[in-house]
Amino acid sequence: MHDHIRLNRRLNTFIHMVVVCSVLCLGFMSGCDSKDDALLSIDFATNSPELENSQFDLKRVKAEVEHFCGDCHTTPPPSAIPKDGWFSEIQLMFQMYEESGRNDLRIPQKGEVVEYYRTLAPDAIAIPSPIPANNSPRLEFIETKHTVAPPNYDQPPPGIANLTWYDSSSTELLDESLLLACEMKSGLVVEMTFDGQQMSYGRQAQLINPSHSTLCDLDQDGVADFLIADLGSFLPEDHQKGSVVWLRGSDDGSFKVDILVDNLGRVTDIQTGDFNQDGQIDLIVAEFGWRATGNVWMLTQSGQENGIPQYDRHRIDDRHGVIHVPTIDINHDGHLDFVSVISQEHESVELFINRGDGTFRQQNIFSANSPAWGSTGIDLVDFDRDGDMDVLYTNGDIFDTFYIVPYHSAHWIENLGDGTWQSHVLGNLPGIHRAVAGDLDNDGDQDVVCSSLISRPLEGVSTNQFDSLIWIEQTEQGEFVPHSIETGNCNHATVVVADFDGDGDLDIATAQFEDTAINPRSDISIWWNNSIIPL
Repeated sequence: MHDHIRLNRRLNTFIHMVVVCSVLCLGFMSGCDSKDDALLSIDFATNSPELENSQFDLKRVKAEVEHFCGDCHTTPPPSAIPKDGWFSEIQLMFQMYEESGRNDLRIPQKGEVVEYYRTLAPDAIAIPSPIPANNSPRLEFIETKHTVAPPNYDQPPPGIANLTWYDSSSTELLDESLLLACEMKSGLVVEMTFDGQQMSYGRQAQLINPSHSTLCDLDQDGVADFLIADLGSFLPEDHQKGSVVWLRGSDDGSFKVDILVDNLGRVTDIQTGDFNQDGQIDLIVAEFGWRATGNVWMLTQSGQENGIPQYDRHRIDDRHGVIHVPTIDINHDGHLDFVSVISQEHESVELFINRGDGTFRQQNIFSANSPAWGSTGIDLVDFDRDGDMDVLYTNGDIFDTFYIVPYHSAHWIENLGDGTWQSHVLGNLPGIHRAVAGDLDNDGDQDVVCSSLISRPLEGVSTNQFDSLIWIEQTEQGEFVPHSIETGNCNHATVVVADFDGDGDLDIATAQFEDTAINPRSDISIWWNNSIIPL
């Protein structure tokens, strides 16, 4: 339902294509056991031989580091990255503090901080093993490749941040189902429809840096419109170029483009609903921003001007790094709530429960014990079929430190039904950027499809053998087994599962996000599920 790039942010993508961090201390990635329900173990090993044998007081430096970095977020552990990487990370940390304008903290000696981390850091971090081949005999996927680029397209390499499937059987707004792509490098938004396994292109719109789409009917004329979250810049930066764009049909069969709200930071998601019970369609807007910008806004309609809705802004959360804000009536009280995933140094999943008047009570349902855990997105799905909505969550932002780490994973944040939540690791995938749920094998439960985004070469590491597209089979309730679909092409910022050809099973769509040109150009792949599954 939602992707983009953290861009990748956490788009990581993309939304996060550079180091994500707080204004005080760089967020560093930290290793963990993937079986520890996605929580990092922060242990500075204060009784280690390195501390006892060091030439200066590492215990004192440890306390100074925790005070300095921990004033804003969890202190990064030395086990986050190898020894060789810490000098540049510390340099950036001090630079960011200098640029923040703060002068109220006691600043440790830079050389001592570097020595502290290098003393306790590992020489290397183990690279996860790929999923064994040929372990999925029941499912077979056949790939067909497509491009959204027109002939003689002289633009950057493909950079599709988001694919979303809109099923006509679930809404009266659409006459036929369609796949909508947001190509953030060129600014194209493109519709695609299917006749069996033949794909056709529909309307297009030219924007700036579109990162996500949402189906809506703002003018309530019974015809499908789309809201597009536009970043306003490809690379992460603080600005007010982001916008909320309204695409609606025109008489000539094209899109009419209206800017509903501008002067925002980088916008990554927009959701609709009547949150304040006034009969008007409101908007929840995720403003990812970067370092000094970023919020969650509720935009309430204040009237119309020349047929264009006008909005008042209400800040719901002032933290930067927001990626997705899917909506749900989580407690079944008739009021629309929403869930937010926040990256950068915050690395948390928050539930906003509507009091009924458009104000919200905030509940944290997941927090990582690392400032660069690498959150990349969420989706809502009832994994255990108990009638309440759970959260499918991923962390795999490779653009923090450009190291492969073993804890990039898909997680099931289970709604226990009593106001509490429990996190489970579903499976690991280096650079995981997106995960979506669906019953791929038609056995009545939810499986998961995951894609990875590494996108650029990493020093000393080849991604040729890395899994780039996997499905995680739910074999029994709460039991999951990973299967590889594709290796080596770790350039997918987005993935969708749907029955594109109408044959009764779920297919997969992925899209390319590349740093360099590919020939022949390929933007979108459809992975047709051609399996015969016994009843």
